Amino acid sequence: MSEQLLAYVEKESVIHRADALSKLLWVVIVVVATFQFQTTYTRALMFCVLLFTALVLAKVPIRSIWRVSPLIFGVAFLLGAFHYVVTKGTTPLFSIGTSVIYREPLEAGGAYFFRLAIMVLASFLLIWTTDTYQLMVGLAYLGLPYRYAFAIFMALRYIPLIQREVEAVRAAHAIRGKAAQSPLKHRFRLWQRYLFTVIVNGLRKAENTAIAIEARGFGAYPERTYWKEFRWTRSGLLLMSTFAVFCMALIIWEEYFL
Repeated sequence: MSEQLLAYVEKESVIHRADALSKLLWVVIVVVATFQFQTTYTRALMFCVLLFTALVLAKVPIRSIWRVSPLIFGVAFLLGAFHYVVTKGTTPLFSIGTSVIYREPLEAGGAYFFRLAIMVLASFLLIWTTDTYQLMVGLAYLGLPYRYAFAIFMALRYIPLIQREVEAVRAAHAIRGKAAQSPLKHRFRLWQRYLFTVIVNGLRKAENTAIAIEARGFGAYPERTYWKEFRWTRSGLLLMSTFAVFCMALIIWEEYFL
């Protein structure tokens, strides 16, 4: 079975020991701070710190990060390139042949690149290191009705199932004549055909789950108990506070020293 890229990976690390709610709030802190940064240098530094956190503190295999790099860097690069093209430049930096590279579009492209890359990497880090059940209990602890928390829990649990369905479609393509080497138009038609299969299977699983939930009387009571109650952890609080101080330090550094 291939490695699930969008699922919880059980490891023994500082980040894994942190409670789910602290990690969720940590992602919020990182995303909000990223939009407060004014220079590409601070965004690049934040991205490097996230990579260090993933590889060293969370012990995420570099293979996993490499396999999702098209999502982290590909879309971010396209967004950055788009804003580089549409932004008008007035301050020339250097030239390559007859092309002049301006500062303003380069900064705009870099800003959007690192913003999206940071958000995606932080989200992946949350998925890799957080048990979805703990996240559901944490959301209910915050006061979110447990029906909505359970809906989020089920959505996150279905992501690996959808990935397995896509892998089955890819295997079916290979069995039916190496579709990856066929013309682009033919591949597009094949993906249209098998996308229907993925959607139907997903709807069938969702319907079976809904029937099972109703049969067990889920939602009959305004409150429910949990076999493992939510508790704040020292590592989670330390993670939040450390990144909050780090983000504030970067903002102050931008304001007074750059």
